[in-house]
Amino acid sequence: MTIVATPPITTAKLLSRHEAAEGTMAFRFERPANWAFKAGQYLDMTLLDPPETDSEGNVRSFSIASGPHEETLMVATRMRDT
Repeated sequence: MTIVATPPITTAKLLSRHEAAEGTMAFRFERPANWAFKAGQYLDMTLLDPPETDSEGNVRSFSIASGPHEETLMVATRMRDT
């Protein structure tokens, strides 16, 4: 028997964004209360009601670039057309 855990679903407010390097953006989000993670983990983000979608849908996976001790969550990604 295999048991698959359902990941918690929460919303997070975008606090800021900036260009971290040429073609790479960093996004900082409010960290949900009691939300813990370990270094090296990733998260799946779903855009709510995006103006456009592509064949991949509106969910993307991102490595968490902030440390577990930080008060906010940061992800960084190379920008592309989708």
